[in-house]
Amino acid sequence: MQFNFACQKGLPCFTRCCQDVNIFLSPYDVVRIKNRLGISSEEFLDAYTTVLVHRDSGVPVVRLNMVGEDRKCPFITSEGCSIYTDRPWACRMAPVDVDDAGNLKFILDRTECLGLNEPTSWTLEEWMADQGLDAYPEVEAAFNEIMSSAPLKEKYVLNPELTGMFLMAAYDVDRFRRFVFESGFFKVFDVPAATVEAVRTDDVELLKLGFRWLKFGLLDRNALKIREEEVEARKAEAVKGSKAPR
Repeated sequence: MQFNFACQKGLPCFTRCCQDVNIFLSPYDVVRIKNRLGISSEEFLDAYTTVLVHRDSGVPVVRLNMVGEDRKCPFITSEGCSIYTDRPWACRMAPVDVDDAGNLKFILDRTECLGLNEPTSWTLEEWMADQGLDAYPEVEAAFNEIMSSAPLKEKYVLNPELTGMFLMAAYDVDRFRRFVFESGFFKVFDVPAATVEAVRTDDVELLKLGFRWLKFGLLDRNALKIREEEVEARKAEAVKGSKAPR
């Protein structure tokens, strides 16, 4: 399916779609924007977002805050988006989206978005490539698997500790980095030395590790390998507990 679209400053509706709108951020969005702004993930989440609860699963989701009486995106100016090359996934996709079946759908109509009346024609694949969306599937593959999994949809997460862990690993990468290096994380999990070294400075690699950790806890105990000595220690502890007087 093809559609026509071109956004440009000369259109009367220019930046109108950046006002009074719910923009939910993906984990990769948070990494890109906080690095663009030169602040930590904690600072970004506190200053620019609201953490909500996913209605189907109970896990945290992050929404960008609108500002001012006209509730505009905090990054929009009269010239357009001030973080354009690091704008969120939702902004890259607009004015279209893809439903659960993979079909193209419009999130704006021609009266709202005059760019839909422009002659430039796109296929969905062309549009996604042009908007720099190719990197997202590779970075967020494990996260998307978690969010779309049947077990997560069937069991609403109520445990506050689990909710906090999810928020940290998926969205608060700088706090997650402190957690993995200052806790016993690498004593428990057998993570390759190259990965350990990479996640010291590489936020994308750290995201991927966080997704594997969440997958381990929520869906698949094989997503991360537990060190053999940790396995033996747990076995010994279990045996000790079974022999304790009752």
